[in-house]
Amino acid sequence: HWVPHEVYGMPGDPDNSGKVFFSGLYAKYMGYPEGAPPYPGKYSRFWRTLPAYRYYLPDFMYNRDEIRPSNPIKGQFRLRECLGCHSVVTPGIVRDYEKSAHAKAEPSPTGCDTCHGNNHQKLLMPSSKSCGVSDCHEEQYVQNAQGGIGSHASCASFAQIECAWSIERPPGDTAGCTFCHTSPEERCSTCHQRHQFDPAIARRSEQCKTCHWGEDHRDWEAYDISIHGVVYQVNKNDPSNFDFSKKLSDADYVGPTCQYCHLRGGHHNVQRLSTVYTSMGMSNADRGAPLWKEKRDTWVSVCDDCHSPRFARENLQAMDEACKDAGLKYTETFKVAENLQLDGMGEPMPKDLA
Repeated sequence: HWVPHEVYGMPGDPDNSGKVFFSGLYAKYMGYPEGAPPYPGKYSRFWRTLPAYRYYLPDFMYNRDEIRPSNPIKGQFRLRECLGCHSVVTPGIVRDYEKSAHAKAEPSPTGCDTCHGNNHQKLLMPSSKSCGVSDCHEEQYVQNAQGGIGSHASCASFAQIECAWSIERPPGDTAGCTFCHTSPEERCSTCHQRHQFDPAIARRSEQCKTCHWGEDHRDWEAYDISIHGVVYQVNKNDPSNFDFSKKLSDADYVGPTCQYCHLRGGHHNVQRLSTVYTSMGMSNADRGAPLWKEKRDTWVSVCDDCHSPRFARENLQAMDEACKDAGLKYTETFKVAENLQLDGMGEPMPKDLA
């Protein structure tokens, strides 16, 4: 509550509004900023980076003239010349490109120079903004940008550039976080693997596994061992059960993939049909706010493709109760840590360790 009020001079919301966020940064981060993400960011001068980060944050760290990596090749080139050279230098990339819809576009291909530019001394690393221009994938880019905190649209600018827990750490320690936390905001290729960019690949649940797994956010593990995940795993290679060549429709799927629920119908705002309305869902239990009721009704409308509304609501209630129990455990754990600190054991020396 106090962060928006004290730091940004904006009022907080009442508890029952449904807008009280775990992170306390609702006032600044709920909406996607006008135009580009807020790079270089309020605290970016403290953010220590590695050269590999160029590819994670291309507009901020690759495409600017003052930091673009040097290139020994000079001249301006078009698609045919690019393919002639790169079929020798990077043949795998050329093979993937030639399988893509970009290569087969009419009346003329979307070529290397379309995305990377034709000046070899000033090549661009395409970002999501590059894909979102008006004559390409503007609709999907705009949809992705509609997500607020906790969505793909804010996972780089919010989680990496503006947060002290990321900025104060050494660059090597941050590298693992940076790859996932910058990828979906900054690059469409995180899900649409370059250089084929095949939607059929992006519709498979394994694409989400790239980021959504691990001890601190076990999304893939939870899905994989659920009945939904089992249905997916045993049927995914049968086109009569999962036809990934078609858009996300219940007629083409015998069970939900990650994308079926979170990117329903191919809409790119992953928050649109989600109940997660706080940072990583940490304040997800229903407290009766009208905003939450609306989101829960929408959530149930996804489940009733396969289940009755009653079944969906009862399972959602069960998850609410689990969140409430988890909150109590969370509080108890912090109390243990607080008492250790008061007893002088917050940072024990080696001789004091058990």
